[in-house]
Amino acid sequence: MFLDTENKVCELSDMYRACFNAEVTPALHALKRMEEAGHMVGPFITNNFDALGARAGFQEQFMRRYDQRIPPVTFHPDAKALVVIGLHADRRWVAKRARAAGLKVFLVDPEGFPRPDGSWFAYPLEAPQSGDVVVRQTAAVAIGQLERLLNPS
Repeated sequence: MFLDTENKVCELSDMYRACFNAEVTPALHALKRMEEAGHMVGPFITNNFDALGARAGFQEQFMRRYDQRIPPVTFHPDAKALVVIGLHADRRWVAKRARAAGLKVFLVDPEGFPRPDGSWFAYPLEAPQSGDVVVRQTAAVAIGQLERLLNPS
């Protein structure tokens, strides 16, 4: 609650500290290698403020706009698909725009996450449409497999 200022300041400070200390993940490095190889085009569309996409070398385009219902993201003219990693209402609107632009939509989400106690918290995907490709894996697994398929050794 915002009325509990002292605890809220500590909570927000911890969150920002975690973002600044976060490391670029192997999946982000793999995505960057795929971009450099010409398999991916366009900006890295994100609603995260941790700047991990920028630290991986992507041009970031933020999709979260609190004053706009549909974020004004743009797609590269050569794009053929949108890969959505993890789901959230903001991403649902971006995927809707991608479909309207004629792009194939790939949804990468295991439909849940492990809780600190080891149990699994399941949740449904938000608004997948007929014709979307749903990949029920973590980003780390799915992106690694995609890179191996696109760049066999």
